[in-house]
This record gives sequence, C-alpha cells and structure tokens, in this order.
Amino acid sequence: MLSLAACGTSDESIPETICGTPISPELSGPLLRPHGKIAEASMVDRNQPKVTAPCVITVDGKRALNFRFGWHDGPPGDLLAYSRENKVLELTEPARVDLGFEDSVLGNEGATATAPCKTAGGDHFTLTVQVERANKLKQDLRPAIEAFMRAYMAETLKTLGCR
Repeated sequence: MLSLAACGTSDESIPETICGTPISPELSGPLLRPHGKIAEASMVDRNQPKVTAPCVITVDGKRALNFRFGWHDGPPGDLLAYSRENKVLELTEPARVDLGFEDSVLGNEGATATAPCKTAGGDHFTLTVQVERANKLKQDLRPAIEAFMRAYMAETLKTLGCR
C-alpha cells in the first residue's frame, strides 16, 4: 500500500501523526527543521505487515526522515553491530541506549530499536529512523533523536497491538 499525503503547507504545520503513529510535534519538530511543506510516502500497512516497509517524510520535496518498519521472528541480533556494519543504516558513533525496549541503539543521525511484538509478520518488531538533515559528524541532534525514538517506538508498538 503506497500512500502520499500532504501533511502541511506552512512552516508551522507539523503533523501529529507520522507514518501512522501519533507523535507530538514538539518531538518531531526538531528533526524536521527547517520547516516547510511536509509530505509523507508510506508503504506501511499495520494490517498486513511485510518483512519490511519504508516510510519517508519530506520537507519541501527533500527527504527529512526515513523510517524502516520491520517484522520478524526472533530478535534481529546485535543492533549495535548492525548499526555499525549495515550500509543501509550505518549510524555514526552508534551507542547502545536504554529506551525501554529489548534493544536500542542511538547514533548522530538516527536510531534503531527492537521489541517483542506478536503480529502476522513475526514475534518481534524493529524500527529504524534516520534523520537526513542531521550532520553525521555532530552529536547536536542526539538528544532530540533519543526523545523522539523513545516516544515514537512506544506509540508504534501500541498501534501494532503489542503488549
């Protein structure tokens, strides 16, 4: 399922739902700066989870946030090693952090987390968020990415019906 939605037309309009998950604009706003026209392209279907599904948020036509929703059987393995070695994710200065899930890793430009979640796609769910506008050589967005991921992952697990 591909959906495109114009979520805002002014610099002040930050969506309250991103990729099907409710999130406070106060948490997503710092990751979407500078603000502009926000649009979403999503292949996420919570009723028919695939192995993986992307969702992209653009601001003024440029990628701002990349999400990768993943459903699988069993834990995905060592997220820290994956964050260092996987060319798709490859976080800069990755570090394991406790976000309240089974495993979580934070980098300068994104984060990934996994948690048990029984769905048609498996018994675990992994979410990866990449902030395209982040400077990989600076840690200035790490606190905002951590706060966003903590809340967004928890809300996503709720939308999936995980307990």
